[in-house]
Amino acid sequence: MTPSSSAPTVVVRPASHRSVVPQLLRWGLAALLLGVAVLLLLPQLLGYPRYEVKGGVLTIRSITTERRVRAGTSVQAVTLPPLRRTMGTSSGGTCVGRFMAASGQRYELYTDCSPQVLLFQVPGRRPVAITPADPGALLTALQNGSTDTFTLPRPRDIPLRSWLIALPLIVLAGVVLWPWPPLSYRLTPEALEVRRRLGVDRLPYRTLSVTPARSLLRVRLMGTGLPGYYTGLHATADGQVMAVATSAQAPALLLTSGDTTYYLTPADPAALLDELRRRGATILSE
Repeated sequence: MTPSSSAPTVVVRPASHRSVVPQLLRWGLAALLLGVAVLLLLPQLLGYPRYEVKGGVLTIRSITTERRVRAGTSVQAVTLPPLRRTMGTSSGGTCVGRFMAASGQRYELYTDCSPQVLLFQVPGRRPVAITPADPGALLTALQNGSTDTFTLPRPRDIPLRSWLIALPLIVLAGVVLWPWPPLSYRLTPEALEVRRRLGVDRLPYRTLSVTPARSLLRVRLMGTGLPGYYTGLHATADGQVMAVATSAQAPALLLTSGDTTYYLTPADPAALLDELRRRGATILSE
């Protein structure tokens, strides 16, 4: 039987999948990528760390933490020894987090990475180091109970390394969230079109052989294997197949065109099998 050019174009519905896992994975991955990019860029863009004095309390703010120091807390202007970062960031003229000296002494830094700091001995905590642009004015405001905000002594530059890491992460997050076309199958007058997110495969009826799959998808060799989205090379009991499927458990059809065998999961495999027979495909066995 030869395909009829007058046969209508029909969209074939894939097997449904009700799992919310793919959406959760997409949003979770995008949130992770954007979170890392934000941590690389936002502190410098928003002017963190900064030091706010009000009512005899110094509030030290970073992008993720906040520390309060009360007037009367022991403080000294000191030169810190060389430090090793154990948690936090130390780039672009901003050092925020936990640091340790070779002696084992631990510090909490909210500084511009210079060794000359104001060091507060906070009871029950690690010593807290800050580097305001005007240390004397900050200490005076703290003692007098006045209100003021202090910043680091010099502009913060976002290092090129941070941009080189953050920008690709932002682009990748956009790719993850982009509303790519879902998997779909379409019967045209001359061929079955199998659409994936990155392209369309066209399977002419005259060279297409079809058989019900005897087994489910097993091992993913190359491609994607997420709930609701299975593409690429997979191993099955029927051999290696090119999956374009919405389920690893639903009944499937094997469609061989040229040297490639496709694994499809239409919502109604029997109906698609009959339609492919009418359009000229070879049905091997049922």
